[in-house]
Amino acid sequence: MNGKITLFVLASFAAMPAIAGNDPVGDLSGITGLSERKVQMVLGNRTAFAEYRYTYDRALARFTRAVGKDAHERLIRGESVALRDSEGREVVVQLPGELRSDRTL
Repeated sequence: MNGKITLFVLASFAAMPAIAGNDPVGDLSGITGLSERKVQMVLGNRTAFAEYRYTYDRALARFTRAVGKDAHERLIRGESVALRDSEGREVVVQLPGELRSDRTL
């Protein structure tokens, strides 16, 4: 019985990197230096966030500087974008439909 539990725990740990790599908001947060909440505000429906009136313009400018205007537009359209994080690794990000806003840039 203990062998089965150990095998299950090891299999769970092995699957964690695959699950963790599927977080576009977390990846973009790490690349841009913004919190995940600010990334969601910039990419999604900004009026759902009470602080958007005060911080949206600064967060948008920082996000655009970090990823580039073209990459930002492609993310909003739902295309995948290859970006480099602070350690130089290439990260491919594509936003799921529920994160994207219906607005265009």
